[in-house]
Order: sequence, then C-alpha cells, then structure tokens
Amino acid sequence: MKEPVFIGAGTRGAKMVGNEFQPYMDFHGKTCLEYVVEAAMRARSVGDIYIWGDKKTLEKILEEHVKQYRYQLVIVEERQNIVESFFFTFLNYISRDSNTLRSMVTNWNSIKNINWSQLEKYFKKTDHWEKQVNVIVSDTPLISSYELDYLIENKNHDADLVIGRTVRKDYKNILETLGEIPDREKSIKNFYTYRIGNKDVPLIVNSFMAGKPLKLNGNIWKLVGNFYENRTIIAGRQKNLRKIATNLLFFKRIFFPKQFGIERHSYTERVKAVFYLANAYKAIVKSKSSSIYYRDLKKIYKCANTLVNLRIEYDLSHCFGSAFDIDTKYEAEFIRRNFFALQNICYEYYKNHDGPEL
Repeated sequence: MKEPVFIGAGTRGAKMVGNEFQPYMDFHGKTCLEYVVEAAMRARSVGDIYIWGDKKTLEKILEEHVKQYRYQLVIVEERQNIVESFFFTFLNYISRDSNTLRSMVTNWNSIKNINWSQLEKYFKKTDHWEKQVNVIVSDTPLISSYELDYLIENKNHDADLVIGRTVRKDYKNILETLGEIPDREKSIKNFYTYRIGNKDVPLIVNSFMAGKPLKLNGNIWKLVGNFYENRTIIAGRQKNLRKIATNLLFFKRIFFPKQFGIERHSYTERVKAVFYLANAYKAIVKSKSSSIYYRDLKKIYKCANTLVNLRIEYDLSHCFGSAFDIDTKYEAEFIRRNFFALQNICYEYYKNHDGPEL
C-alpha cells in the first residue's frame, strides 16, 4: 500500500549554511531537494508527494519532475514556520476532494485560529483521523528510495508519532568503510545514550518522522509552532519573558487540563511523568551512567503517553541518508567530497543488514 510523503523545503525558520538555505544547496549539479524528491518518486511505498516552501522557487526547480511524476506532486506555499507549514500542507492534502473543506481551510490564516472542534467534527469518523503520514526534510541528499521503503514498511503503523533514530554503531561503520571520519569539532552530530533493555545505546535523531496529525491536541501544535518560531529564545540566546510565559501556559493546558476525561491520568501521575521526563532529558544530554533509570526508553514512552495520551515511539533504523543532514559548511563539503562513495556504501550496507543490532 502506497503512503503520502510530505517534504519540508521551506525557508521560514530554516537554517542557512553559509549564504544558502539547506534545501537549495548544490551537490554535483542537483539541489538537495531534487535528490530527496527523486528518492521519493522511485520508492515503491510512496504515493502522493506534498512539498512546502516558496512556491515560485519550487516550481522552477521541480518543473520537469512535476510533469513526469506518475502520482500527484503538489507544491504548497509555506507558512510562518516549519510546523505551521507542515500542518497546512496536511490540511491541503485531506481537503483536496471536498470544496467545503477546502473553503474552510482557506479561511484559517495560522495554527492559532484553526477551529479544532470543527476539524474533529469533520474528521473524527473518517480514515484521516487515524491516518499516519510520513515527513522528511530536504537537506538529506543521500536519502534513497530503498531507505524510504525500509522506513515506511518497517515502522510501527499504529503509533501516533514515530521519530526516526539511527544507531551510532551502524553510523560509525559507514564512516569506517569510507575511511574518513568527520572532525567532531566541525560536525555537529549529537549522539545521546538511551537505556534499551539492559544495554546503553547511543542514538542520533534522523530526518524521518511519521504520525497522525489530527490526533495531536491543538495546544501541542501551538506549542511546537512557538518553539520553532522562537528557537533562539528557547535555546537561551535571547530572553523574552512574554514568549516564555506563553509557552508555559500552553504546557500547563496540555499536561494539566482543568477537566480530566475517562482516559486521563491523575494529577499525581502526571506530575511524576513530568518529573521523569525532565530528568530523562538531563540524563540523556549528559549521558551519565549514574542516571540509567532516567534514560530508559520504555519508561520515556510510558510517561509521554501519560501526559498527552499518545503512543509515541523512537523507531530504530540502520538507515543513513536520513542521518546525513547538513547543518554546517564543513558537513556540506564532507558529503560533497565523498558523495558517490557514501551512496554506494549505504546501498551495499543496506542490502546486507536486516536492522540494527542492539
């Protein structure tokens, strides 16, 4: 069964590498975005492709691809931030066959003025409510069709949110086969250690996600949207008390609502879950062996479910194109210099491995 794929190629809230936006960096005659789109077009598991970004720029770059693609390749004008751009692209997708829904979506200018109860009314009893869609970013020129097929076919299709992770051991094997290890000071890949069963496993977030957008609480979308709009504030590089207060209010509404439904957990259970996740965050970032308890991946899933009633999973993969994203000029040059060798190594490695050995 083919699934839709959403590709982020926006410039609002996106990082710049040197003086270029990540999706439009050139690698041997093609932009990052083109490599990603071609991989999605060739994947047997991918149906329609939706891309958000600057529409005029994308149409110019992808003109030939749009003509030759056998399914729908739809370009959607980006919004104010990455999160808002994805969500409105998703709304464009689910309302494409209904003039009424399309009109409703068009009237909403941002996530902040979406009528969530109206969305629920229209979609709660449809397939879209439980529909899981796939999201990838466009600064991963090494991603391939076979990798996308692996990720889509092997993920947990029942999970409300899947976050792709790559095991450091497998990532390191690729680099050892290449014979060139990136300079740790110039390459900003951050591997954090989790406890899985009775083993410590260093993982990196890769650039693949899947989830059921309509199952997320409206306040969660607003909170995440605020995060992307104000990353410099949240990271501590600027201080804006009003923005911080707004995010704390969203946090309270999400995790400590006034009314508890039948499925809700007690106030005490929710406080314990917040405490555990806060300590898990510190323990994972520091990766201290003395904090093994707080790095337990299974317990992290459970606490997340207690707070937001969502089934969240960090799926492990041995895929690498989605892990080789580009955040610095050094990383861009490293990939550009080893591009074809990395493509070949990833392909051969993929053929000989069924999954990560934890």
